[in-house]
Amino acid sequence: MVAAGGTFIDDMLRRAGFRNVFTDRHRYPEVNLTEIRDAKPKIIFLSSEPYPFKENHLAEFGESLPGIILVLVDGEIFSWYGSRLLLAPAYFSKLQLQVQEILKTH
Repeated sequence: MVAAGGTFIDDMLRRAGFRNVFTDRHRYPEVNLTEIRDAKPKIIFLSSEPYPFKENHLAEFGESLPGIILVLVDGEIFSWYGSRLLLAPAYFSKLQLQVQEILKTH
């Protein structure tokens, strides 16, 4: 399942300067590995919310999606509105820098 267009997460990604390769889809569609590969993302964010992705998932997805950078992210910042939004600008600035550094080395 991915966060596609028409979602709070998609809006947060856009506002943070990222491009969602599934923005043309609606809501939270189920996708398979072929669809992910065909969308050609450079990076996949594995969120701690609502599913708690952990370090072991990096290896699992890495085997299935070689060449795609996988980054664990704080799902509360991406998907919870309200007071957590106060943390979003600093978090996304730091994440942008992290992503830029990762892309330089790949």
